[in-house]
Amino acid sequence: MTVETKEQTVMVNLTIDGTPISVPKGTTVYTAAKQLGIEIPIFCYHDRMPPFGACRMCLVEVEKMPKLQASCTLEATEGMNVVTQSNRAVSGRKTILELLLINHPLDCPICDRGGECPLQDQTLKYGPGESRFFEEKRHFKKALALGPVLMLDRERCITCARCTRFGDVIAGDHALEFIERGYKTEVGTPDSGPAESKFIGNTIEICPVGALTSKVYRFRARPWDNDATPSTCTLCPVGCSMYLDSRDGEIVRTRSKENKDVNDVWLCDKGYFGYEFVYHPERLNTPLVRRDGKLEPTTWENALQLVADKMKSFKANGKLAGLGGNPLTTEENFLFQKLMREFAGVNHVDNRVGTPVIAADDEGLAPGMEMSIGETEELSYAILCGIDLTEEFPVIWLRLRQAIHRKAKVVFIGHFAPEIAKHLDNVIVHTPGQEVDILKKHLPELLQANKKGAIFVGSQYLANPQRKAILAELLNAKHKTPGLSLNIMQGKGNSQGSRLAGMRPDIGPLGTSPNQPGFDSIKVFEETARSGWDLLYVAGANPAANFSKEHWQTIRSKLQFLVVQDLFLNETAQTADVVLPALCFIEKRGSFINIEGRIQQIHPGKDIPKDIYSDGEIFSLIAQKIDNTRTLALDSQFAEKLKAERLIIRHKESIEGPFPMDTASSKEGLKATFARVLFDRGVRMKHDPHLIQLAKSPFIRIHPKEALVRSLKDGDKVRLSANEKSITGKVKLDSNVADNTIVLPVGFGDLPVHELANNLLNGLVIELRKEV
Repeated sequence: MTVETKEQTVMVNLTIDGTPISVPKGTTVYTAAKQLGIEIPIFCYHDRMPPFGACRMCLVEVEKMPKLQASCTLEATEGMNVVTQSNRAVSGRKTILELLLINHPLDCPICDRGGECPLQDQTLKYGPGESRFFEEKRHFKKALALGPVLMLDRERCITCARCTRFGDVIAGDHALEFIERGYKTEVGTPDSGPAESKFIGNTIEICPVGALTSKVYRFRARPWDNDATPSTCTLCPVGCSMYLDSRDGEIVRTRSKENKDVNDVWLCDKGYFGYEFVYHPERLNTPLVRRDGKLEPTTWENALQLVADKMKSFKANGKLAGLGGNPLTTEENFLFQKLMREFAGVNHVDNRVGTPVIAADDEGLAPGMEMSIGETEELSYAILCGIDLTEEFPVIWLRLRQAIHRKAKVVFIGHFAPEIAKHLDNVIVHTPGQEVDILKKHLPELLQANKKGAIFVGSQYLANPQRKAILAELLNAKHKTPGLSLNIMQGKGNSQGSRLAGMRPDIGPLGTSPNQPGFDSIKVFEETARSGWDLLYVAGANPAANFSKEHWQTIRSKLQFLVVQDLFLNETAQTADVVLPALCFIEKRGSFINIEGRIQQIHPGKDIPKDIYSDGEIFSLIAQKIDNTRTLALDSQFAEKLKAERLIIRHKESIEGPFPMDTASSKEGLKATFARVLFDRGVRMKHDPHLIQLAKSPFIRIHPKEALVRSLKDGDKVRLSANEKSITGKVKLDSNVADNTIVLPVGFGDLPVHELANNLLNGLVIELRKEV
């Protein structure tokens, strides 16, 4: 019998302030002291980054060492004797603080960091109490904008390098750097322009002195004024833990909440700054009903009664559908599908609006992760298949980056190289339609048996006519490779919760099968355009923005009654018969299921607006008006399921063919791949005045070789044609794009790619011509 033996951890023994301790070799004195409960002040040190030793605040005295030592960088050694509170160490810290305060403005009463500032706290606890310096302090123009959401007060900076190192070590985007030298050193950006990052809010969070502050929160409140509510960000499927800070009942900022299983201590900038839409003046605050062709305010009683009456009158025909649900809680999704199934009598429900719809027979594997997000840091290797991680699941990139620091090998395979390409071991780009052949060719050389590995599959491979064949290939590789997990990274918001709740025509709550599967969203719209439809109830979705204007007009003309339930008068709501305002995730309670199947809680972090109901309350009120003998409520079995911590995803053993193949000719055209971006110009983004400034102008990206044969240069206006429809936009030459490929961003009204197809599957052949 073979026994696998692990190398034993070498321990070292030392004494700190008279107390002996044993720690693993490589442990710093600061970490060892912390294990004993001994507090040593720090500024530059952050436990998610390697020690740096820039500020010297953590000075300690070590026997046989003539000089004071920075404990955060000093490795503990056998027999070491450390004194943290000796006269020399205490005096050294006082001197450091005295020097730091020479030019610090001492503007605590107006500083956003006031009340939660390490410099304030440590000056009080360890400082000299009086300075020997009376010279005039340095003055800079206040404050310097480093982008739409980031402000810099240069005179407050103590050059601890936390912010610059976050960009280099954690995010890998090098968004900030030190410029100048010596006493002139200050924080800047590499090209003197706005900071280019999706994670800049974290630098504000970890800045110890208020040098970096949020444009959105600036001068809004002090921490002692704020009430903090733990909750979950629902703006993408990662579901990061966060705090909602409110003052006098109004939300003033969001912050990360430590959750080592999900986001660790980080958020993306959508999580940090994506809450201003709550107070936008265009937010709906009263029901609207169409009279004489115009939407006019009405009472809740009238609006709800009208919807209930229409649902009852149309029930016999069976042409009713409920679409949407991704911004809703899991419980609300359950009530939505129950309203349609049990009170309207149909299975025509679908949460996939604005995302590609794959029929159940062609789906192959359900979305979700087999591993937990926290395990990403432990990987020995990872294969990114068609996933642009920072755009689709941003915080998971921060976790994967830590695995890379630990020597994990990461490879990307897809239609264009992502922005993280420089941090990866290899990047393989290919034309859409070649996925299966590329996987057959490269997977054997990338897999490592008996090591912790993961395949992450993203939208380039999932929103694909060959999806089933692709996933069969990957599932086969998983079964042959011990230690490998297969993670299907697909969805928007609470799409996992929507699916579990039964917001699918072919899947009931908890994965049950309905007696008669209903129509998915694409089939509903096709049927409407072909032969008409009675009633469509849309909650938290905007289908009108996902079709060509001509196609939507056809659909709307043949749709008798449209109900829209949302926050704003979006394109769909503008054509509705009834519009119902609803609460957002910051204002209600419920559960959110993230991409790994983790069930997390949402709590209201501000005062609830008067006369606006949650989505779930609206569904219940309509059901009561349809049939007051029954109550619309959660089933006990479903409610019990939501008490679990995590719903583990287990994939099928095999995927059966036949596999549809993409055989479209592209002699004249280019194969399209549709890119989802974090900062688009969707409805909520457009109502976040600071965050929307992070959305870049959309470009049509092609490889320079493709531009050469078409006599195109950067910035040229081009016409794209497919399915007898055309749009125009500006071209951008990008050598990271595969040959014979065109990259089209989704979510931009000024580049309406949905005009070209009703269901955006990668591989669509696009004809590209220069506009004269």
